[in-house]
Amino acid sequence: MDQDTSEGPGPEGAISALVDALRADESIVADTVRILLDTVPGYDGVSTDSLERSTRRNIRLSTQVIRDGHVPTGEDLTEAEELATERLAQGVSLGSVLSGFRVSMSVILERLLALAPTHGVTASEALSFSTGLWALADAFSSRALRVYQEQGIAAAAADSARRLQWIVDAVVRGHEPVELRRGVTAYAVPTDRAVRAFHLTRLQQEGLDPTGLVQFVLASVPGALAAPYGSAAVGILPDEGAVPQVPVELLLAVGPAVVPEDLPRSYLTATRVHEAALATGLGAAVDLERLSWRSGVATSPDTTRVLEQRLLAPVQAHGTFGDLLLESLAAYLDNDLNIARAAAAIPVHVNTLRYRLRRYEDLTGVDTQNLNTVVEIAWVLAARKGMNRSR
Repeated sequence: MDQDTSEGPGPEGAISALVDALRADESIVADTVRILLDTVPGYDGVSTDSLERSTRRNIRLSTQVIRDGHVPTGEDLTEAEELATERLAQGVSLGSVLSGFRVSMSVILERLLALAPTHGVTASEALSFSTGLWALADAFSSRALRVYQEQGIAAAAADSARRLQWIVDAVVRGHEPVELRRGVTAYAVPTDRAVRAFHLTRLQQEGLDPTGLVQFVLASVPGALAAPYGSAAVGILPDEGAVPQVPVELLLAVGPAVVPEDLPRSYLTATRVHEAALATGLGAAVDLERLSWRSGVATSPDTTRVLEQRLLAPVQAHGTFGDLLLESLAAYLDNDLNIARAAAAIPVHVNTLRYRLRRYEDLTGVDTQNLNTVVEIAWVLAARKGMNRSR
């Protein structure tokens, strides 16, 4: 019987070598400065020397998080206070400062993923560092925001609060026509094409400050509007025909394209998409098109229970061996019923996969080639994935 194993974390020496390589990589500094000047408003008045110094400071902070596995709190980030104070004096807005830091984090993460294999750090471990880096971005955002507030930007803060409240109301509840038109004009909501409401959360860190989620959207989607809403971020995306790229540790649920007056309807759909995505184990960006039939899983628990009794219970009674059968079955469906690709994905020998599929059929009495059965299995496995996530 095949046994499943998982790799442990890479040796400390490999991580130390990766940290040293990142600190010595001058391309991070050059790329970050170039992107800041090309894409983030307000940095054209900041000297290259200043941008290079702040980028090296960000590299030092990021590699310290990677090496130590500890993310400092906003209170501990004196670097954030120093940078925010400097940028404030240079006339850079808070939004640009936060966007600039996320640009820096993105470049560092990209180089981290590129360098990791050459230093013996596994891909899964390298990806795990992204959570720490985005948590660092959240802590930085919190401290930088406080600096701007403490420096007396009361008018700007008040305007920002009004803007955020307008976004929440436009999406969640709707505005009276006059107030809707005012905000559409003031906040540059597109009127020449449709817009889509969204609901964004972290999958494993509910309850944290949503500032980082807001900044992620603003940095990732040109023309987007975003605001905190509880532990989530909500807002408006210009309809470009496709949802943006989103890290797997986040869940971005997007509603259908509508005119601004119908944003609450789009948002209601987005919340239902979010609920169904959680129930079926989906992550990253999800809309109705990607969700497809999975929307029924969240609204039909009785159907799920019936299918579980027929398609899961007979297999789960066999313990670890049953788990292997279900793993093989999921790989089979995920790879479009292609035996060779499914076997390689686990990985096991193709004959092992064929054997496991036959044993599954023997235990449940179903035919995994039957279209209706395939749909039912996909349904119950999706529900199982969502249940495992919630534990």
